This record gives sequence, structure tokens and C-alpha cells, in this order.
Amino acid sequence: MIEYFCTDEQTRSLVKLDEEKPGCWIALFEPAPEELSQITQRFGIEEDDVCAPLDLEEVSRIEHNDVYTMFIVDTPVHDKTSGEKRYTTIPIGIFETADHVISVCSVYRVPLISILKSRQRNLHPTDNIKGFTSDILLASSEAYFASLRALNRRRMNLSHSTEKATRKELEELYALDASFVYIKTSLTTNDTVFERYRRYVLTLHNPEIIDLFDDVMIENRQALETTKIYSEILDSTINHFGLMMDYDLNHTMQLVASLTLVLCVPTVIGGVFGMNLEGIPLSDSPYGFAIVTGITAILLVAILVVLKRLKWF
Repeated sequence: MIEYFCTDEQTRSLVKLDEEKPGCWIALFEPAPEELSQITQRFGIEEDDVCAPLDLEEVSRIEHNDVYTMFIVDTPVHDKTSGEKRYTTIPIGIFETADHVISVCSVYRVPLISILKSRQRNLHPTDNIKGFTSDILLASSEAYFASLRALNRRRMNLSHSTEKATRKELEELYALDASFVYIKTSLTTNDTVFERYRRYVLTLHNPEIIDLFDDVMIENRQALETTKIYSEILDSTINHFGLMMDYDLNHTMQLVASLTLVLCVPTVIGGVFGMNLEGIPLSDSPYGFAIVTGITAILLVAILVVLKRLKWF
């Protein structure tokens, strides 16, 4: 699917176009082979480059030649394979040509695209190539912040919903941890790409463009720092639940050991007085059973009192 957008001069928000116009933003979502071929022939983009963002394993990088500059950066998307708030990252390609900004993505509903479409002001004109590219990259950072907030809210709900975590909740906490790993790794690689691009725009001697990409780098690094903080908090939460489960297990084992010790006393006494041998004490007494039972009960009570003082249960 190919969509075309331009920026309204008055509201500075995106307007969808029916066809390509000079200086518009060309957005490809889940493109068909013929659509990719159309772009490569129309703008002189190499086929390997325009197909690279469709590979979910593609790493973030930047390529520059006389015809176009290509970004491949990672952007967060909701993992639809799970019912909870879990996120992964996918690559998106951004191509700066002489007159257009072209984006290529393997998924239609990408948060950063939705953010750009929802903005009602402050967007650069789409024919301002580097300015609008910075808008796309800033929207990607905003998408990361939105994902991080959703993950952190889910973490807080899980940690506050119950004092003792269940197996399902622990599995979900580990899934959230995986989401943070994906995001942290992607933000780190994106930062490397932005750093390389900033060195390139420094050669243009355009202070406005340099300031724009300084903002891009700052937003990306803030998202990275936020990810690290949330990830550390999540690790602390997982460790807390792990310690609580270890404590509960130790308490249960202590209780089982106490019951075993208590039950051993009547078992030993019953075994001694149950032997079929002559000379067993109280064997001839009519009150033998009552005496043995009483002594056993007194011993049990004494052991229980001692264990209670030791706080074994």
C-alpha cells in the first residue's frame, strides 16, 4: 500500500493526497513487489535498500550516496501475539531524495505514523526534506515513550494487584522484561545511527538542521535513559517476588519439619510400648494406656510450646 501526504500550510498538519505531488511524503506500508519496483525505478533507489526495511532482522544503519540518504531505524509496535501490553521493535526505512521523503515499513499500523497523522500543528513542510525527516524521528521517540509508559503501567498493576505473585503474573513480568530488552537494544542502535547522521549534517553548515537533529538525539537518549530506569525497577520487582516466594517456600518447609518432629514423638512411644516383649513398663497396670497417652500428650504440648517460642510456625 502506498499513501501520499503533504503538510497544510496553515495548520501545519498532515493532509492525505489522492496521488503523488512534488514535495509530498510517500509512505509504503506492507508494500507489494510491484509497488517496490515502482519506487526503485521512479527515484533510483537500489532494490536491496528499499527491501531492507521489510526484513524484521535488519539492523539500524545509515547509507548515503549522491541520489538519496537512507535511514533504517527501529520503531516500537504492539506485539499482537499476546493479549497484554507487550512490545517489540521493527525496522522502518526512511529515504531522503532530492524532492521527497519516502518511508518503507512492513506493518501498516505503526505508532509513529499514527502520531504524525494525529498531530495538528508544528510539523515541517514535507518538501523540507531534513525538517520532515526530523519530525518522523521525533515521532519515533514519542512512540517509544508511549510504549514505555504502557509497559510501566502494566508492571505497576502486576506488582500492586497481589502480595503473592502467581506463576502467570511472573511469566508476564518476564515478558515485560523482554519488551524492555528489545526497546533498549533498538534505542542504543538508533543512537549510533543518529550520531553518524549528525556528523554528516555538520558538513552542511546549516545551524537549523543541526539543532533539529540535536533534538532528535536528545529525545532518543532520554527514551534510552527512561528504558534503563524502568528496566531496573522491573528487575527489582521480579527479584522482590522471587525473594517472597523463597521466603514462603522456606516457611512451608519449616512448618512441614515441625509437623514431622511433633508426629515422631507418639510414633516412637507407640513403637516402644507396642513391642510384644516381656518387661514392657506398665504392661500389667490397668492404667498403663492412660499413663502412656498422658505422657505423650504432655511431651507433644511441650514440643509445640518450644517450637512456638522459636517461631517455627
